Amino acid sequence: MKLFLRLAIFLLALGVVVWGWPRMKGKLSLTNLPISVVSLPEWTEEKVLATINDYRQEQSLGVLAPNEKLNMAARARLAVLLAYEDVSGELTGLSREKSLDLVGYNYSWVGDLSVLDLSRSGNIIDYWKSDKNALETLEEPNLKDVGLSIKQEGNTVSVYVLLGSQAKKAAVRQAPAKVSWGGPELWAAINKRRVELGVGQLGQKDELCTIAAIRLNQILDLGSLDAHAGFEPTLKRDDLKWISEKYNISEFLISGYDTPQDAVNAWENTLGHKKLLSGGEYVWGCVYSQNRFGVAIAAY
Repeated sequence: MKLFLRLAIFLLALGVVVWGWPRMKGKLSLTNLPISVVSLPEWTEEKVLATINDYRQEQSLGVLAPNEKLNMAARARLAVLLAYEDVSGELTGLSREKSLDLVGYNYSWVGDLSVLDLSRSGNIIDYWKSDKNALETLEEPNLKDVGLSIKQEGNTVSVYVLLGSQAKKAAVRQAPAKVSWGGPELWAAINKRRVELGVGQLGQKDELCTIAAIRLNQILDLGSLDAHAGFEPTLKRDDLKWISEKYNISEFLISGYDTPQDAVNAWENTLGHKKLLSGGEYVWGCVYSQNRFGVAIAAY
């Protein structure tokens, strides 16, 4: 009986190999096994802005227009939030309002939205809708302009959105000739001249913007250039020294010029400062400017 049972099992197994395998081998392979692969979405400023504007249109609100000054302020603010968790700006001096002031954006309305370490598969609108203040900002009809900064790391993303509405040019603010340019215009003029001199444009780094913003703030409080006296102490601050450990950093100061091109010409004609424009070793940088004072940070 045992011998018969073993023989039956052997014949059954043989039938599977001889009859079943030719039909199965075309179906099972390492390439057609049902493996589930999750592809996380890439986050870009354009996609986040489109998502925000889609939501505002659903609420019958006006769409927000990209603004380069707000973009620049948003990059500095996100760097401050990520590095120092300085929401109020008390630690670094770079509050939301100060960041707008430094890029020369005169506002009548201002708001911001942020999220740190959100899953890249998450819904950013649902996140903001869950917070009363964020939802009110998202649905504020008086906001017209927007700047964004995004940092992706692994499976998470951090986003800072700065929203504003520019103040109407009204009464005279402070007499004589008004300066109509700031950091973005000076940055563009610097990179234009670098291209002309064959060394290529500087790429912007948010941490360098933090240094530039703090230094400009110091100079504006002083009311004059400080001959770089505050540069080294700023780099040696406990919360900032990691930046100078990561990069070789140089500072270039300017004051008193009516146009960005005048400022660039002055740098080019000053011994030592010309390296900002012709130094091929520099690959990163950031510029902040206000009231004819300018701080350019360059690094490699």
